Amino acid sequence: MALQSEEQYVESLSMGQKLIVKNFIWSKEEWPAIKHDDFADTDDIPVISLQGILDGRKNPDYEKVCRVMVSACEKWGFFKLVDHGVALEIIENFIGSLNGLFDLSMEQKVKGVRSATLPLGYCATNPDYEKNLPWAEILQLLQSPQQVVAFANKVFGDQHQQFSNAMIRYLNALDNLGMTILEMLAHGLGLPDNFFTKNFEEKEATMIRVNRYPPCPLPEKCLGLGSHSDPHTLTILLQDDVGGLQVLTSDNKWIGIRPVQNSFIINIGDTLEAWTNGKLRSVVHRAVLNKEKNRLSAAYFMSPRNSALIDCPLVLMDAKTNPRKYVPFTWGNFRKQLLVQKRVVGKTALERYLISK
Repeated sequence: MALQSEEQYVESLSMGQKLIVKNFIWSKEEWPAIKHDDFADTDDIPVISLQGILDGRKNPDYEKVCRVMVSACEKWGFFKLVDHGVALEIIENFIGSLNGLFDLSMEQKVKGVRSATLPLGYCATNPDYEKNLPWAEILQLLQSPQQVVAFANKVFGDQHQQFSNAMIRYLNALDNLGMTILEMLAHGLGLPDNFFTKNFEEKEATMIRVNRYPPCPLPEKCLGLGSHSDPHTLTILLQDDVGGLQVLTSDNKWIGIRPVQNSFIINIGDTLEAWTNGKLRSVVHRAVLNKEKNRLSAAYFMSPRNSALIDCPLVLMDAKTNPRKYVPFTWGNFRKQLLVQKRVVGKTALERYLISK
């Protein structure tokens, strides 16, 4: 039966080439041992509420929530955010537009495929990888209204406004939320509130990556996204209720992250780990699959301007107990290295800047 499954044609992920399930089987050491809906509540990441924090007045709970946020990022590198202030209408319109896009025929979707004139866009799986192909349809766009409209116009023509408007409104809402989170993390670390955000006025590399994972006949041998840490500064992830995000704990154990309605998953990127000398942790995670349902997730990756120097402030270091862990680097240089590397596995992106002892 398994051999028969391996020979199945994968129409939803075949973009210009005829792929079968066997093409998507990962190296055996990567096969997931727990399923997409295996959740251990005792091990799950913290839930943080911004109720009352977003009204512009530093209420009595502000200091406490900032410290709790930092603590979650020290221990887990992840937390769930509720009462986040992003209107449900914006989220629902965004999700509806994405499902509408992915439900189109492949012939129409490939009009928005990555090209010289559109460096980001749509692709089915990732043709750049020779092995361990992700079982996913992927949309990547910069935080750029111009790029969003250019992509949507290629796919939808004159009817692009609904998709474009939904995407742009969502990106703007997440940018505002991300800036708030970065301010709160800086505050909780004892840094000036604008320590991070002053580097994020330009949106040169801030981007969104949407993955739709189709049902997979062999979820025990395939992955939607392999184990990696996010190279960027901060990730705001929207996931549906299907489940599939798994995080690697400090004791090298994979745990499933239970979806919470109307929440975001926030996680620390490599850049912020280096910026805080490892105090805030960038943690390895992956996306696993299931046989029955599509799963949709959208990751908003915040990145500073290219010239931003990622250099930990002295107040977060100590010559004896917490010496400098990373060579200072600019985000632009890190970004160039990522483009050369193409595929991030584990924490290989950040390790090149690690100071060996």
